[in-house]
Amino acid sequence: MNINDFIDEFFINAEKMGYEIESCKLGEARGKKQIDFGNKKLHELHIRRLYPMLIENGINFSYESFNDVVPGRPCAVKGFREISATVLK
Repeated sequence: MNINDFIDEFFINAEKMGYEIESCKLGEARGKKQIDFGNKKLHELHIRRLYPMLIENGINFSYESFNDVVPGRPCAVKGFREISATVLK
């Protein structure tokens, strides 16, 4: 699966799982999709940056690895893992 297919499936599955998908309004990801995990959000560019970590480690990555790629979003780890697992199966 290439990165674009992964991102498409990620957002499709996230929405099916009940997560809110919206358009990013600020910063470098303005106009890109983002997912709301309650108190933290991940936008498409974050997911692109996390993709190599998933390919290397699957969903068994560490919190530290996640934080190295997208700092300050520890609340998004659980949801990101859950959604990624549905895409990578």
